[in-house]
Amino acid sequence: MPNEPSRLTCEQLSSFSPMDFLTPHYRQQLHASLNYLQRPAGTPLLRRGERSLAQYYLLAGKVSVEDGTGKRALEGGSPEAHLPLNPGPTNPVTVRAVTDVCLFAVEHHLLERLLSWSQEAAYEVSSLTDRQEEQAEDDWLTRLLATPLFGRLPPSHLHALLARFEYVEYQAGTTVVRYGEPGEHFFVIKHGRVQVGLPSASREQPTLVLERGDFFGEEALISGAVRSASVTMLENGELARLHRDDFVELVRPTLIPRISTQDLQRWQQREQRKHLLLDVRLAAEYRLGHLPESLSLPVASLRTQASVLDRSTCYVVTPEGGIRSELAVHLLNQLGFDAYLLGDDREAVA
Repeated sequence: MPNEPSRLTCEQLSSFSPMDFLTPHYRQQLHASLNYLQRPAGTPLLRRGERSLAQYYLLAGKVSVEDGTGKRALEGGSPEAHLPLNPGPTNPVTVRAVTDVCLFAVEHHLLERLLSWSQEAAYEVSSLTDRQEEQAEDDWLTRLLATPLFGRLPPSHLHALLARFEYVEYQAGTTVVRYGEPGEHFFVIKHGRVQVGLPSASREQPTLVLERGDFFGEEALISGAVRSASVTMLENGELARLHRDDFVELVRPTLIPRISTQDLQRWQQREQRKHLLLDVRLAAEYRLGHLPESLSLPVASLRTQASVLDRSTCYVVTPEGGIRSELAVHLLNQLGFDAYLLGDDREAVA
């Protein structure tokens, strides 16, 4: 087997198609999820007509590619090698390793999702703001649409969402939401800064300051629980406010990407994607029964444990926690991880 080539940098990844269409933020997320593979000469890599969960690119070595009308050779490092061997979920060609080869793979659904987020965010920013391109980077709406939370929404939902925002001015020192109260609104900061105040039991955690384009209040609307923190204006400002009913209708359905048990089994059988199964219930609930190979990580510990989680790993959250499992998937994606809720084939949308 040849020595494994150096892992790609984000800049090198942008030379592969269609990664050049990704925004830098989403290209970084894809870069962390790349799976590098080595296969000996003679190994069948892809079979024409079969479905594949991952999209493969040749980095080093030589393969034969047969499309039903003829056979051609492809070498790593060539311009053609910067295109995927199998664009799309159904393999259009049969590929076999002629020499020992090195490849990298990216899961189809992840790539499609990141491309969609990038393209929809760019479309909405250009169509919903009447600003020059050089000003867009500083706009609150640009920042909002570049986040995973809103980047995955379809354009029709985004138009309806922005039409339903209510814009409210607040004075410095005003408490916008209070710990322990029911959640009635979701907020985006249009101008100004706010401070997130945690309850006394969590005072050892650092104070969080949010600014233009940041948002808050969604966790209580996802979980149905009361506010987990208070938020106070640090200076005079303006917030875009969305009522709970509109949030539930337009935003919540797209917050929780899912993966079917069948697709998860394919990952496990083919080792196509590095993943970890998480059970986010309390430890006592976990001990009473859990899915094989799942690890216990209560949802309340996700934020504090985020720094030790591997960003190249896909996290699949088991469904036993109900609304807690949905909240965990949202929190993980919000923190920049790739996370799915495990669901049956009828529910899966990933």
